[in-house]
Amino acid sequence: MQELIHHTIQKIQELLEHFNKVQELYLAKSFDFDGQFEAFLYEFLEYLKTKGNTTYESEVLKVMNMISTVKRGFNPVQMEKIANGKRELLWGFSFNGMESIHGFLMEMYSKEQKKLDEAEEILSGLVVSLYQNGILDDDKVKDLSSVAKIEVFWTSLVLQNATISGINKKLRLTMISEDIFLILEKILLKLI
Repeated sequence: MQELIHHTIQKIQELLEHFNKVQELYLAKSFDFDGQFEAFLYEFLEYLKTKGNTTYESEVLKVMNMISTVKRGFNPVQMEKIANGKRELLWGFSFNGMESIHGFLMEMYSKEQKKLDEAEEILSGLVVSLYQNGILDDDKVKDLSSVAKIEVFWTSLVLQNATISGINKKLRLTMISEDIFLILEKILLKLI
């Protein structure tokens, strides 16, 4: 089941905001860091489970297990008990884990944003074409003032024109109709 890309991006942005707060705690060498990082990892893990992203889920679990192993006094890289410097080693593994998590978040964000950018490029070109062919004018753009009106207009275009129907099908391979309507709204707002 596809989800609204706009919602996915919003959730990833919320995760990034929470993650930034965790990074600030790390930078400040706060005693709250361990608990907040663990809470963030569980939140991120739950999000990945709901999305069904088992690859990233596995990677987050790997980070969590690595940090947990260090907390228990065992170095997972050298495969030996930590004699001294446990706290420093924990900070080092936490930093490594944060780097991995940041990479996952940015990769997920970029992937979703790319879908929106590509769709916006396609739809912007279509809107220009609609202007050139007289199907769209300034008065019609002003009339398309809500997502509901845009939906009706888009649906009528899809039913009347095979090319637009093809564009719609191409876009629907990566997003749901509501994403298309929101992108069209953004484009049309620029024209008012």
